[in-house]
Amino acid sequence: MKIQAKMTVTPDFVELVFNNEQSRLYIHHNFKYGQPLSGVYLNFKNRNLQSASLQPADVGTVIQLISPKDIDETALLESIKKTVSNKKLSVVTDNQNLIDYIEGIVLLLDQFMYAIIPKTKVSAKTQHRWKKSIADVTFMVDAFGSKATVFWQKRQELRIAKGAILRKNYSLNKDGSVGLDARMGTQLRQEQANKIEKSITTEDIILKSVNEVGLFLYFGGTNSWLVLKDSDNKSIDEYAIVK
Repeated sequence: MKIQAKMTVTPDFVELVFNNEQSRLYIHHNFKYGQPLSGVYLNFKNRNLQSASLQPADVGTVIQLISPKDIDETALLESIKKTVSNKKLSVVTDNQNLIDYIEGIVLLLDQFMYAIIPKTKVSAKTQHRWKKSIADVTFMVDAFGSKATVFWQKRQELRIAKGAILRKNYSLNKDGSVGLDARMGTQLRQEQANKIEKSITTEDIILKSVNEVGLFLYFGGTNSWLVLKDSDNKSIDEYAIVK
């Protein structure tokens, strides 16, 4: 499936306008409660879906789906709830437009790291495990135009110390489009916009994974487990890999 959309990014939201101009998706970082409501709202906290309804919830990030006119909002909402419950695409009707629309939304939100369907783990993938001793190690990043000091202080909590220098520009794909890593890195920075000034962090930044750290600092594009290193040039991969 290929999705084409026009994207607008502001400090408060990301707007995606699709080809038919009737369908829109908003990722609200600071939802303006009290405004007229429209569409279906997916309410996320720490990137985990909390609820889907016709009302926004004050839990964190609000994703607003404004579907094409030929797709009923109630059927859309019921189908999303069924998909979440079954952990696979499950639509309540045989409406092909609705099926295609939800399939596209699931794919799109997954690329922005707001998964509706949980991903299954692949056992062949390299596994890493946090240990309490790692919390005492200072890791540095000095690559791709970025510099930072990072601490892996809890299992799902990495702290980028205040004063980190962020890579200013990202590379485009060969066709001139913005790549997935660049979009995700931009999204992470947007979420922390009030802690960044002139590409330098003004407060500590807390992220959930080594990959998010790489996306945030230098827009990814490489194996970040090999980029974060201690003063002896030992990578965070060597500290945490499960053998």
